[in-house]
Amino acid sequence: MKQYNYFLFRLYWVFRDFAKEGHKMSLISTSLASTFFVCFTLFAIMESIYFFKVSTSVNLGANYKFWILSFTFVIWFLNYYLFIKPRNFLRRDFTKDRKGGLVIVCIVFFIGILFVIGANKNREKIVEEVENARIENNL
Repeated sequence: MKQYNYFLFRLYWVFRDFAKEGHKMSLISTSLASTFFVCFTLFAIMESIYFFKVSTSVNLGANYKFWILSFTFVIWFLNYYLFIKPRNFLRRDFTKDRKGGLVIVCIVFFIGILFVIGANKNREKIVEEVENARIENNL
């Protein structure tokens, strides 16, 4: 939890210093950005699992947008009321240093690379399945 609180601390001060937002708007921006980061990370993990051909039991069906938005809302709700609203990450004795910012940027970059690799492999798998289905229907 200490790492996540540090991530929230750094994110809060990015919105506070660079975007020149007030305290309440910085809290809302921090909650939205951290929720996006958590969902992005979870989706990257799911794509990586699918990439390594481990069977996932997640089948969202035809109405997948509803389920993804619902999942994102639940993550935001939990994130906001458990981590952001109590403001524990601001009460800790974290400091704004260059090393911590670079580590966070590297982690976000690594997760982005994982997401892109997983998306490309999943797209290849879908194209292959469609090709096989097309061949079977022509026979």
